[in-house]
Amino acid sequence: CTAAQTGQLESLLSGFTEEEEQQMTRMLQRMDVLVKKASEVGVRLMVDAEQTYFQPAISRLTLEMQRKFNVEKPLVFNTYQCYLRDAYDSVTLDVELARREGWCFAAKLVRGAYMAQERARAAEIGYEDPINPTYEATNTMYHRCLNYVLEELKHNAKAKVMVASHNEDTVRFTLRR
Repeated sequence: CTAAQTGQLESLLSGFTEEEEQQMTRMLQRMDVLVKKASEVGVRLMVDAEQTYFQPAISRLTLEMQRKFNVEKPLVFNTYQCYLRDAYDSVTLDVELARREGWCFAAKLVRGAYMAQERARAAEIGYEDPINPTYEATNTMYHRCLNYVLEELKHNAKAKVMVASHNEDTVRFTLRR
């Protein structure tokens, strides 16, 4: 049984209140309805990424949907923000999890959209800036993640990636691969 079937959800963050846990469970149930409808009409569902302080919960919900619905084909895509320092770790961990558990890995790779917000929050609260230090470092991270996923595609025809980029160099890089 999956969390979506039982209505149970493991604790995502130890600081969640009972009400927040109930909200997460309801969100998981709503996502279940959306993914079922997407499957019925033959479209893929791309779950967008948000700020790092929301992302663990979003990624967990997406992972639950991938476990349930990405068995035969990649239906649910998780978004990986490559301007984050830990993007490669996130991608490689999720690919490995998909391999071990037998579901189809599906990713949308983006550079990211919350750089100023993330840096300001990190400075204000006093934690390490989660963003790559330079634009070049973000490009390197994007290409590193893309290379890894493209290698996975060579060995696993059911895995999929969406290259979500306006960057001409990234498009050329992808086509050369």
